[in-house]
Amino acid sequence: MKCSELTGTKPEMLTDKDTIAHAAKVMADASVGFLPVCDAGRKVIGVVTDRDIVVRALAKGLDPAKTSAAMIMSVPPITCLADAELQMAEDLMTDEGKARIVLTHANGTLCGIISIGDVIANAPSREAVHTLKAVLWQEARGPRAGAATDQPLLKDLPVVPRGLEADLPHTSESVFSGGHRDTGIKEFPS
Repeated sequence: MKCSELTGTKPEMLTDKDTIAHAAKVMADASVGFLPVCDAGRKVIGVVTDRDIVVRALAKGLDPAKTSAAMIMSVPPITCLADAELQMAEDLMTDEGKARIVLTHANGTLCGIISIGDVIANAPSREAVHTLKAVLWQEARGPRAGAATDQPLLKDLPVVPRGLEADLPHTSESVFSGGHRDTGIKEFPS
């Protein structure tokens, strides 16, 4: 399956002149948290995530109405050719630890975006699970991420080591409800 088969016809994007405020509005209107930033010729030059807006702009006191999204974008963008096989996109996601990558035409112009959800829905299950584990491992890691002091830092491990996933803590408790998780249905007033 080709990557281009998984994308819509008109992906949301930003130009290098758009402000952070505009980026946030586009994200809210489209219910997305990831936008490619393109130059005047629609060549992808970076990406802006909702996290970039919060951490690189708002937390530093930048004025969203006056600061361009290009000032806070992540570069270089992780891209894959639109006519590549889905396996290539999975490999990029795994290697880079990214849940979303930009698809481009051969000339570097924007074609679309592929997400880990697209992979899960369309890739053979075994490869999709491996890709998902690698991406989630990268996103969840921190300086120690629960590793003992005599163990390597999790940030130094490129992907979740085989066999280690069984050692990761799995619990049904929730810190938000004091260690008790009620799985019943709740009704909220309208």
